[in-house]
Amino acid sequence: MTPTSTEFAYVTAIRTTPERLWRALTDPADIRRYHEGTGPDSDWTPGAPVRWRMSPDAEYRDYGQRVLAAEPRRRLSYTWHNYEPEIAALFGWSDEKLAELRQERISKVTFEISPLGAEVTRLAVVHDDFEPGSEMLKGVSEGWPLILSSLKTLLETGEPLPPLDFSATEA
Repeated sequence: MTPTSTEFAYVTAIRTTPERLWRALTDPADIRRYHEGTGPDSDWTPGAPVRWRMSPDAEYRDYGQRVLAAEPRRRLSYTWHNYEPEIAALFGWSDEKLAELRQERISKVTFEISPLGAEVTRLAVVHDDFEPGSEMLKGVSEGWPLILSSLKTLLETGEPLPPLDFSATEA
């Protein structure tokens, strides 16, 4: 998979089983661990809402996301949320900036799971349906590698990555 100006693609091999990886992608307790207390929740059946928790102390909210496909141990796909007031507050955006960003079309994320032997599972993540130049694409292109690294670490060691300090990289 080659990234384009309208999609983000990422492939990794994880020392785990497809069953355990599926559980990590769909179980709220696992998700909160590698999403630093945030992340999605659903019953993961096609058409079901995907509720999102934007901060560890927030309630889950329905931002209009829906499950598109759910094949346990093989494939999970859902629509992605748009920019929300909670995100605007986090980044200090004006109401005008938020309104502008909300004009972007809704994207979708798909997780493909396949065994690579008895002890290793391949995870391919494609987040697509972006418009060229999408700000959301820029955001997920930075966010997904960190989230997926924490997921891989959790599955291989039993603990997610520690909270990340992005100020340490600014010099």
